[in-house]
Amino acid sequence: MNKPAMRNTLPLLSALILLAALPAAAQSPFQAAVVKHLTTSRDFTLKVAEAMPAEDYGFKLTPPQMSFAGQMIHLSQGLTYFLSQFSGEKPNPGKPKSESKEDVIPFVRQSFDDAIATVSKLTPEQIDKTYTSEAGTGSGMDLLFGMLDHTTHHRASAEMYLRAKGITPPEYQF
Repeated sequence: MNKPAMRNTLPLLSALILLAALPAAAQSPFQAAVVKHLTTSRDFTLKVAEAMPAEDYGFKLTPPQMSFAGQMIHLSQGLTYFLSQFSGEKPNPGKPKSESKEDVIPFVRQSFDDAIATVSKLTPEQIDKTYTSEAGTGSGMDLLFGMLDHTTHHRASAEMYLRAKGITPPEYQF
C-alpha cells in the first residue's frame, strides 16, 4: 500500500476500532434502569430530608426506633453495604460529622452519587455473578434490587416521621 493510501486508511481504521469498542463500554438496559431509579431515588430522598426542620432531625416515632437523621443515614449507608459485594471489599460506608440536617443532607447526596457512579461502572459479569453474604446468596441483580428496596423502605419510614410532625411529605417520584 502506498503512503497516501496508508495515511487515509489509518484514521478510518482508528475510527472503526473506537466504534467497535463503544458497545462494550455501554450500560445494559437493566443497568441504565438502576442508574435512572437511583437518580430519582436520590432526588426524592433529598426532598424528604429537606422537608424535616433542622430542629426535628433527632425526632423518633417511638424510643426504640432510629431518629429521622438515623433513617436518612442508615438508608445512605445501606447503599455501600449492598454495593461492596461487587468489589469484595469490606463495607466502609462512612458517616456524617453529626446527625444535624446540615451534615446529613450532604452525606445523603454523596452516598447516592457514589452509588450511581459504582453502578454505572459495573460489568455484565458482575451483575450476573452470584454473591454470598450474611444476608444470603443472590446475583448482582438481586443485590441491586435489594439496595433499591432497602432505600425505599427507610425513606417511607422517614415520611411517617414527617407526617407525625404534621408535615406533608414531598409528592412521590418514580
